[in-house]
Amino acid sequence: MATQDRQGPERGEKSAEGKERAQARDAAPRTGILLQENDRKLVKSHSHTIRDALFSCASSQQVECSVAFARYLSYCGINNDNYWLYMRLVMTNNPWVVDELTHERSPRLLFSTIRPDRELIDAAFETLYSRHPDELYGKSLEAVLGIIQNAYFDPDDGYEIRPLSIMDVNALGKHLIKEQPQDNAVNRTILDILDQMTHIGHYYGGQAKSVISKHAFSVRYAYFDHTRNLIDAIPEPLLVRMSDVTGTPPEEDYEHLARKRRLSRRDVHGRFTGDQKDKEE
Repeated sequence: MATQDRQGPERGEKSAEGKERAQARDAAPRTGILLQENDRKLVKSHSHTIRDALFSCASSQQVECSVAFARYLSYCGINNDNYWLYMRLVMTNNPWVVDELTHERSPRLLFSTIRPDRELIDAAFETLYSRHPDELYGKSLEAVLGIIQNAYFDPDDGYEIRPLSIMDVNALGKHLIKEQPQDNAVNRTILDILDQMTHIGHYYGGQAKSVISKHAFSVRYAYFDHTRNLIDAIPEPLLVRMSDVTGTPPEEDYEHLARKRRLSRRDVHGRFTGDQKDKEE
């Protein structure tokens, strides 16, 4: 009994010490893994607010947030971990955001280092579906076309990753500008992709591939044939043009700063040079 009585207070003291340590641990500032886990929970619980700030681009303040984030991503460079963030910013279709994201890069080559998978190709075609001709900002359109061009460089391999439909070919062809020459940047890329699609089934045939190949040829031919119009190959509602879409601009003072930065010299990492910093100060 005496032994049990001694163990009782000892256990109580250990229990009290454990509680004190737990309280001290909770009160201490979180660092390392604990902080990362806390950040993940914070981002998850406020995902709607973060999404609106970065991707909505409906107000000047949202555009400024998105432009700043695009500048940071441009500085980091595109890789296999962040390319979906690049794609999501391209899909905002806001000229200020896309200009900052691409900076001096060729928009068509923005995703050239990323292996296209089905989800990325789906997103590219969804972007084409969701906008009328002329509604997509030029650099956004070029970036999306670059994904599709890369995916179907070998038509049969691309088809294995993501099969094509007539609607896909129409969504692509509706952005042709028949009034512009073949060497127009957008026309040249779309015509090249359509040409690739005409070779689908060349090595691995099939009825479905043959249908896509013939339709791609029909759309391409409608551009070159002066006796035909695109409406002869693509449904008329898809060809309705909606031009002069400029997107929500940032506040005037931020707009002035953004324009000034576009003219600034940057190093290979996208950072402003020392001369520019002195001028801004």
